[in-house]
Amino acid sequence: MKPTPTSSPRGFTFIELMASLTLGILVVGLAVKLFSQGVDATWVISQRAEMQQDLRAVQNILFKDISLAGAGLPVGQGVALASGTGTSPIYGCDQTGTAAGCPPNGGVNYPCAGGCPGVPTLYGVMPGFALGVIPPGSPVTTDLITVTYSDIIFALNCYNASITSGTQVTFTVQNPLSSSCVLPPGLNAPQNVNDPVVGLTPGDLVLFQGTTGVAPSTNTFYAVGEVTNVSGGNGAYAVTFGANDPLQMNQPGAANDLSAYVGGNNIVASRIFVITYYLKVQPDPINAGPGTPVLMRQVSGHTAVPVYENIVNMQYTYDTYNSSGTLLSNSPDGGESAGISLNLIQKINIEHLAMRSQLNGARSALYATSGYQGYDVQTSISARNLSYQNRYVVPPNQN
Repeated sequence: MKPTPTSSPRGFTFIELMASLTLGILVVGLAVKLFSQGVDATWVISQRAEMQQDLRAVQNILFKDISLAGAGLPVGQGVALASGTGTSPIYGCDQTGTAAGCPPNGGVNYPCAGGCPGVPTLYGVMPGFALGVIPPGSPVTTDLITVTYSDIIFALNCYNASITSGTQVTFTVQNPLSSSCVLPPGLNAPQNVNDPVVGLTPGDLVLFQGTTGVAPSTNTFYAVGEVTNVSGGNGAYAVTFGANDPLQMNQPGAANDLSAYVGGNNIVASRIFVITYYLKVQPDPINAGPGTPVLMRQVSGHTAVPVYENIVNMQYTYDTYNSSGTLLSNSPDGGESAGISLNLIQKINIEHLAMRSQLNGARSALYATSGYQGYDVQTSISARNLSYQNRYVVPPNQN
């Protein structure tokens, strides 16, 4: 017979089992927490990276337009617009002529030379201090900014322009092409005035330069009109600048209107872009709430298009010169309220260009109340086509 063992095998005691179970739960809980924090951190970083990329794209679009401000406009001066009828030309409206088509405060009046009331004047850059909206969650009213420059793609200056009446201008292609004709690379002839891609359409603005009188008593004039219709073909076109246009540019019989220069000589025309950036709060079609702020870009009298969502603040200041020639830094309205000409603006300062994340909070309860993430950038842009002058004079007979 085998001897009977004096001891028998046994399992864990209840205390040992509970201790090991507790330890295991703690380890698993810590691992889950670390994993959750890692996922949340990845979420936050990806949101910030996306915001940086989007904000960089917004900057590039703004920089391109602002840096061209004043290009192709008369050097060192603004362009007087039609006035004297009690109706002021406006910008920031489309062809619908409705309040919905004029979101920046129902259309913005052009600044006046020497202060309003006065002659409304088109400048290379026109500040819109506190003329925007108050985005959701922000206590600050945003700014608009409007820049003007000439179109170098559409060779309208390769046509002879003749102001035949107060509301119509005929364009005939130059033959031969004059020295004022500058064709884009790759073109041997100017595009048709009614070209469906680059030609004139209702809502376009055209700048005319010409002379009146007989030499030697001639005077140079500048005038701006809004296109309301285009007809013709085969090198000869009739473009209508009819009254009651949405931008109120065409005012037959008013001072500085096209009608004042019927029969003018040596007329050169070019299309100009009057580009306005502003914020608009887009209603949320699904969730009730304040909606999403969107940066909008409007060109002349055409329908505004969205540039980027979630831009929550946009504010500018301007460096300019006052009447005594002293540099005035960081003026929010470019010195307009002090009667300073907007032609003296030297630099545009973006004080705030702020973007928020697309989603509120992160993916777990750990960040559930963190709100939106945000970035705010500041930078400056020098528009060399404004009052830039070469201050380094080369002495005679030196290269």
